[in-house]
Amino acid sequence: MSPNEHSPNCRNCGAALAGEYCSRCGQREGRGDRGFAALLGELAGELFDWDSRFWRTLWPLLVRPGFLTAEYIAGRRARYVAPLRLYLIISFFMFLFLSLGAGNTIRVATPQPGAEVAGAAGQVAGESVPATGDGKLSLQLADEGSPRWLQDLDARLEVNAARMAADPDIFYELLRGYLPQMMFVLLPLFALLLRCCYLLSPFDYLQHLVFTLHFYSFAYLVYLLGKLLAYWLYPQGGGGWQLLILALYLMLGLRRCYGSGLAAAAGKTLLLLITNAIALALGFAAATLLVLALG
Repeated sequence: MSPNEHSPNCRNCGAALAGEYCSRCGQREGRGDRGFAALLGELAGELFDWDSRFWRTLWPLLVRPGFLTAEYIAGRRARYVAPLRLYLIISFFMFLFLSLGAGNTIRVATPQPGAEVAGAAGQVAGESVPATGDGKLSLQLADEGSPRWLQDLDARLEVNAARMAADPDIFYELLRGYLPQMMFVLLPLFALLLRCCYLLSPFDYLQHLVFTLHFYSFAYLVYLLGKLLAYWLYPQGGGGWQLLILALYLMLGLRRCYGSGLAAAAGKTLLLLITNAIALALGFAAATLLVLALG
């Protein structure tokens, strides 16, 4: 019998199977070695089955801020997609959208706290690459007295900066490849900010992380909607409504999940958005240097 054929015994511990899961070790039979096409088929079935947990999760995610996190904390979890899986599904489609060219307007800059990019979920929008007066990227990390390795890095940055300034699409394509990792790193940081805002609350870090996963998932959907509307309705701009929606959603989510008063939730929302915008700006700066150093 081949490894992919169904066996009456668990392939992990050898116990007799009476269902999809082994009663002795808990392994799910037949799921550990399936091909990529089979996994894509399962994902498609999950998304296009209108009675699936994904669709039962999507509606409260969109219209009931903080509800999914409150349900998770209360232990009512089986009905909904797990927070991490939900984030991975939505982020997959967002970054796929960007990779197909719909996100070619990516620019790198230090965003202002009130800009669209400050939408706490790290929306990938900005202004332009830092440049000198002649429009060329200017980087100066070393001088004649600097260590040799730093001078070599500085020279490499200058060469790559000139090459990418001549063909910006190379830079944007390389930068886009780092966006999923960068945004994933920001998740635990945002959860840590929540922990700092609620030091006296009974919630632990994992619960703050669950709230963060739900909020980022919503923010990615808002970003995708904004890109589609920008393409159809206002190609010249006018997308500031996204920041307002995210701020309102975050404030209402804090009220529902943490029981914050209106003034406290509004103050914490402002603090979280500004702090996250700074973290996002630093993340873009680090990604930019990484692209220039390795590109």
